[in-house]
Amino acid sequence: MLKSKFIKCILLCVIGILSTHAQSKTSTLIQSTDEDERIDISVDKSVYFPGDTVIFIIQRNDNSATAGIITPILRIEGTTLKSIGRLRYAAVIPLTATPGLFPIGLRVTDSEGRRFRYETDCVVAVEEYQDVEQLSRYISIIPAAGGNNIRTAVTLNREQVRNLMVRFHRDSIRIRMGPQFVRITTTILLRDGIAAPSYERRVVTYRSHGDSYKDRAMFIQYRAAYGAFANIRPEELEQVIVPVDSLPDWAILGIHIEPDYTIKIGAVDRSNIITQYYRVKGPTVEIGLSLAIPKVFYDTRTDDPIQYGNSSAMVRFYFIDSKTGNRFPVSAGIGVFGVNSPVDVGTGRGGFALSMFLDLAEMVRIVNIGFDKKINIGLEMDPFLSIGKKARLILAAQAGFSF
Repeated sequence: MLKSKFIKCILLCVIGILSTHAQSKTSTLIQSTDEDERIDISVDKSVYFPGDTVIFIIQRNDNSATAGIITPILRIEGTTLKSIGRLRYAAVIPLTATPGLFPIGLRVTDSEGRRFRYETDCVVAVEEYQDVEQLSRYISIIPAAGGNNIRTAVTLNREQVRNLMVRFHRDSIRIRMGPQFVRITTTILLRDGIAAPSYERRVVTYRSHGDSYKDRAMFIQYRAAYGAFANIRPEELEQVIVPVDSLPDWAILGIHIEPDYTIKIGAVDRSNIITQYYRVKGPTVEIGLSLAIPKVFYDTRTDDPIQYGNSSAMVRFYFIDSKTGNRFPVSAGIGVFGVNSPVDVGTGRGGFALSMFLDLAEMVRIVNIGFDKKINIGLEMDPFLSIGKKARLILAAQAGFSF
């Protein structure tokens, strides 16, 4: 009994050029009415990238075979094979091709025009580009851009800070860049100069393929690549909420964005980074306690001497610049002055005063010269109400601490 013409193909794998997971050459046995024919099919490279051209080479081991016309089949959407010579074909990998292993089939047309398909073990391995895109091309922070350094930090109210997001402009990622793995780190600098613990977020984004099914498949693949590094949600392909905890008044929030080189293989580019600073708006008037050591320079009643003590304690009212968060150098206060201790208000040794204080240390801090924010050094003018003495106006210098 004769064999039926072009029955199911028996696949035989032969040793060829192998990629990590794929065969780029295989041998297939075609069974015809009168004879068996072995056909070799191979591709010219073990790995391809979107945009590359695949060359298919078919070799018929029996020149007298009558199996008919043989052409390869590549199962990548959007590809078209073109003959470039006898038993040689070419196809261009679409730029939107999803990375993976794509099997090659054979279409055999017999002398009567009937077509038969055969499976082979030969595959085309498509990988993706792994270049790091410039962050400034596709990343912005909304709803407001911050300052480039702490001095130029942009002041926002708490509602605006809670709405800060890192936006990914996916269409601005160039086609041959591949996925972009991004590390977002937030830092908090308190008003007294103490740095709070930072928080890190790792996400991924990529240029959209214009197909929700392909985008979803790519997202699953990239999320698997991140593994335990990140907990990524599909909506974060477009934008990521900046992770911040509750912030104290006038704290400075820093947002630092850089490529995640633990995932993306490549040379580290220290210039490819985005850093922006925001200041959390607080009240424009603050109340604090000041303890100081005064030195009287001028007293309007020198004919009525007082034995001034060596300390003062005052409740002070500080006025805050609504944009920079800096205290104005001039503050007002009320408390005890010229006593040997905050509770030693005896006759002829001290009393109560209203204070206008010019803080030279605060003037230094305004021009961004590092200075402990609790230290106060400056000049003070006080309407002074002494115990058992006449009221007077005094001018003094003082150094102290504020709380």
